[in-house]
Amino acid sequence: MELVVQIDEEWQKEAVDAIARRFEANTPGVQVDVKVMPAAEIRAALYNGESGADIVQLTNGDIADCCKAGLVLDLRAWLDTSPALIRLFHPSVFRMIQLRERIAVLPTHASMKGIFYNKRWFDKAGIAYPEEGWTWEAFQEIAVRLQRANIEEGEQRHAARISFHWEYIGLLLLTAGTDWLAPDRRSASGYANRPEAVRAVQWAVDLVRSRHAARATQDYFVNADFMRNEVGMMLDYYVMLHEIQPRLREDLGVAGLPRFEGGPRLNEPWVSGFGISSAARHPELSWALLRDITCESNELTRLVSEGFIPALQSVYAEVGHAEDPLRNAVLSELANSSPLPVSPGHSRLYQLLDRHVNPALARMVMDGADVQETLNELAAELDVKLPAAVEAAC
Repeated sequence: MELVVQIDEEWQKEAVDAIARRFEANTPGVQVDVKVMPAAEIRAALYNGESGADIVQLTNGDIADCCKAGLVLDLRAWLDTSPALIRLFHPSVFRMIQLRERIAVLPTHASMKGIFYNKRWFDKAGIAYPEEGWTWEAFQEIAVRLQRANIEEGEQRHAARISFHWEYIGLLLLTAGTDWLAPDRRSASGYANRPEAVRAVQWAVDLVRSRHAARATQDYFVNADFMRNEVGMMLDYYVMLHEIQPRLREDLGVAGLPRFEGGPRLNEPWVSGFGISSAARHPELSWALLRDITCESNELTRLVSEGFIPALQSVYAEVGHAEDPLRNAVLSELANSSPLPVSPGHSRLYQLLDRHVNPALARMVMDGADVQETLNELAAELDVKLPAAVEAAC
């Protein structure tokens, strides 16, 4: 008897293999085959009815999409008979994967993007460190003061960095009360170009072009400038904490995502977990293996804690995160989760946003294009392209 587990992260394979070998030893007659596949291929195979997997690793919007399409089993029936399992997880992380009354996966790890800052920059400027619930308006004022106090004329350093990549600027839209796309993802007009979006993008453009407190960039997932002391604050993935903290030590601060005055306090989650394919040949056996993968301290749940927030409360304490104020700040921010965002696994949709939103953002910040006009043009372009992209399996 064979169980097939599909994962999309090569660096996790050794850990999942170890769990699989232990499961085989405790379950005579069962063989577990762990396969590494791109997330887009895992998703496409499920949609096309060609998945040979019993257990699949899913991330972000793929969790919601595959659940709504009935491509993974609802785990609620099993959890109803073992309600104590739910209490193993951080409530904020478990809420991310709850889709109304359905549960498509059990989570292993989660993160978000947020603000990293260098305390020395704040101390030199005589500015208090960011407090919970702060705003983008305060961020801008702080950035201007940091620039003035810490940087000499002619230096290629900046107080702040916010990438003009659609994922990052999308967080500004979210905290202004809108998004790039409608909730069904089939249109952009009335969302990407509404007044709240114009306000958010204009704010980011002004931070660069008028306030001169940030540089124009579309960098994605980078921290070298921050660690070289070339920037005082940056918006990026919290998962970088394990790289930055050993370098900056006591000088490092972490803050939650600001919001615009009057806007919601939200942040976009990143969450990964494992579910059971609706075509699984051995659902009960798959459930037993799924529990072993996700519900106990093991090679995988400890491994992901290096950069992420482990979904299990016991592992969070075991690896020492509960004693770390910076990790606790990230965990606290997870409570502000918005609905699951588009996953790179939905490559047609994800790449559509790359191809259309990023060039529009570049024109505004680098060329000074009018924000309202550019967002109107962008929304019209997306309206035409979105229906086909949304319908695509991957």
